[in-house]
Amino acid sequence: MNLSYLALEIKRIVRSPQFALFTIGMPLAMFLLFGGIFGAQEIAPGISTATVTMVNMAAYGAMTAALFTGTRVATERTDGWQRTLRLTPMRAPGYLMVKVSAGLFVALPVLLVIFAAGMIRGIRLETGQWLTIFGSLWLGALPFAVLGLMIGLFGKGDTVQAVTGALMLPLGMFGGLWIPLQILPGWMNTAGHLMPTYWLGEIGRAPVLGGSGTLIAVGVLAAWLVVPALVVMARFRLDTARL
Repeated sequence: MNLSYLALEIKRIVRSPQFALFTIGMPLAMFLLFGGIFGAQEIAPGISTATVTMVNMAAYGAMTAALFTGTRVATERTDGWQRTLRLTPMRAPGYLMVKVSAGLFVALPVLLVIFAAGMIRGIRLETGQWLTIFGSLWLGALPFAVLGLMIGLFGKGDTVQAVTGALMLPLGMFGGLWIPLQILPGWMNTAGHLMPTYWLGEIGRAPVLGGSGTLIAVGVLAAWLVVPALVVMARFRLDTARL
């Protein structure tokens, strides 16, 4: 993997105004709002609603940051950048790895900002819990980086941002990150369990709420990683064959 190209890709993403607004500003604002309104309530002994809201918004922010990768890919396809890269020593696997890795790296500042806000708001967890939640959400963002890459390979530069934004709404709402699935109608609750965001939230909440569904969550997220990855490879081969 070309580390210089990876560093360039990360700089291009984080300098975008949309990155700061949608991937950091929006989940941070939602945490501060909902955490401030319902934060004092306890959903389990010693576990406040603010803690769970922090984890949910961190998961949403990491997902959004990872998905953001796809917008750059669509623009590069439209502008002919992929055609130019074929003239360099970089090969298709390296290009795809850079895009996915960039999606993971840009999720880091999102998690750090929201966790820092949680600490400032008085959330107290053990060091092991902080590290486990952080690591779980960061690695759990990998399927979304690949999903964003898939969207970018099928989308166009002038429409992919709208498509990605439209996808973030159901992923956040029906994935149980914005509102608990328990208060939704039955069919919505069932549909929510099919969303990768629900299982990302599950592995994030597990260190504070416990539960025995972590292995299931990992398995579902792995499926959401493998299937889009196969689609990405097939689509990229088709694109390069046309160039």
